[in-house]
Amino acid sequence: MNQNSIEEFERIYHNLKLSHHPFHRMMKYLDWCFEGVDFRDKSVLDIGGGNGIYSFYSRFKGSSSALNLEPFAAGSSILDFDDTEAIDNLSISVNNQTIQDFSSNEKFDVIILHDSINHLDESMFEKIHQDKNKFSDYKMLINKIVSLLTSNSLILVTDCSRRNFWGDLGLKSPFAPTIDWHLHQTPQLVEKLFEDHMFKSKLRWSPFKRFGYFGRVLSKMGFIPSYFMQSHFNIRLSNEKDDEY
Repeated sequence: MNQNSIEEFERIYHNLKLSHHPFHRMMKYLDWCFEGVDFRDKSVLDIGGGNGIYSFYSRFKGSSSALNLEPFAAGSSILDFDDTEAIDNLSISVNNQTIQDFSSNEKFDVIILHDSINHLDESMFEKIHQDKNKFSDYKMLINKIVSLLTSNSLILVTDCSRRNFWGDLGLKSPFAPTIDWHLHQTPQLVEKLFEDHMFKSKLRWSPFKRFGYFGRVLSKMGFIPSYFMQSHFNIRLSNEKDDEY
């Protein structure tokens, strides 16, 4: 991303209020989150993309198009953005359907599930660790998502793990006070949802944004530091024929 692209992204970032984090802090996280993902000339499906921040980021990183599949209009402030020319030039579109209702003949090179995999069907997802039927039903939903991929593609999944020090004690985490841990699952179980497909999987634990450089160092130490903070993970699933991603 060149300097002009960064400045344009920052303008949209502030105009759309894409995050409460300062722009430079969020950029560091986005660059970390999508590290190793080559968006150039790729088509992107952003499932549960909210206000479109990840769709915008992918376009500024060179993707050919981005579709933000966001069922809640209130979550998509992009719809209220008055700079429609900028949006048209970026080839970003918004579809207010659920993945269950979504139907398309188009295939996508990159699918993003950033903090949304548990929201596809919350009542089902929270029970998949103990109910084999619900796990199987959720795998069918994942299979539909995978069917939307091209043959040389990647899925990026992030979420909070079900296991957290504060949650295990029945307390609110000072680092993630709004998280209902029972609505989430471990990254290992999330990976099992994709086990029917020939994906290469890479799991990382996300840095705590407010800790800056120190947070990135802690994240490299794996699960234990994250368990005491936000238990947020990042899984990259790829079926690429080469290493272009």
